[in-house]
Amino acid sequence: MRRALVYSIAILAATFVLTAVGFAQDPPQPPAQTMPQPSGRLQFSAAVETVTLDVVVVDRKGRFVPGLERSEFVILDGGVPQKITLFSDEFTPVTTMLLLDSSSSVRSSLSAIQTAAYLFAQNLSEGDTARIGLFANDVRYGTNFTRSLEEHYAFLMSMRPAGRTALYDAIVGGLSEVSIIDGRKSLLLFTDGDDAGPADQGSQSSQDEALEAAKLSEVTIYTVGFTGWGPSGSDSVNRPFLTSLAEATGGRAFFPEDVDQVKQAFADVQDDLHRHYRMAYAPVRSTDPTESWRPLEVQIQDRPELVVRTRQGYYATASESP
Repeated sequence: MRRALVYSIAILAATFVLTAVGFAQDPPQPPAQTMPQPSGRLQFSAAVETVTLDVVVVDRKGRFVPGLERSEFVILDGGVPQKITLFSDEFTPVTTMLLLDSSSSVRSSLSAIQTAAYLFAQNLSEGDTARIGLFANDVRYGTNFTRSLEEHYAFLMSMRPAGRTALYDAIVGGLSEVSIIDGRKSLLLFTDGDDAGPADQGSQSSQDEALEAAKLSEVTIYTVGFTGWGPSGSDSVNRPFLTSLAEATGGRAFFPEDVDQVKQAFADVQDDLHRHYRMAYAPVRSTDPTESWRPLEVQIQDRPELVVRTRQGYYATASESP
């Protein structure tokens, strides 16, 4: 059983060139790898025969808590306890989409952004892969999901800040790209501002559409909203949206105030990706089967001091039996 939410977006191709500290200057530009023009719609779907969750548990100081047993977890689907049929705390490879804001406003911190992305690619764990997407008015992607440093380096070498910020289109497009990959998936989004909107060459997609795409995608999203542009810089970052986007998918939101904190945020995301419990269940519900959105909650029995992070829910089909 599947339910799909469809979005109409316009995503064209753009070209960029890198001039950054620590990278070669004025390199030849590789061919752009653009997202194919959609014939009208992008689709996301959520399977509901079995619900799979990636769950992060931390203490009050934000430290991951290892060694928990299956019996200590309680999954509530629409408030109804579920039987956990799969449970693992073993290493699981992750496929990550790195979406980097390359609009004109990031020019002064370009080298820090590129260095953070390069270090992320350099420190991929065994079995992990990543792909880089650059967005401004439009969005374009690296060749494929890979762990090849040469490919990631070459694509970062093509980055040149220009244009406005089509943030929502980039999110919807990036989720579409990574959602076709099997296994665990994440998206790391860096931006220093809010969407410029269609009137100012921003997104055709809306904020609500981007958030709904995130809920449908089963992708864990980490957002890095850079606020370090001085007294008015933080006003350009849509903190509520970036926070909601991350929390809805079980990820985290970061708001660094300088370039060193940008690099640290990327490193923290990488650490977070493999500090998790993976579990699944076959939904059993007593709620109204016509309600498509199913809220989720994961609790740890008798451990109120622990903080649990996972996606907030999923979409089920209206024809599903309770």
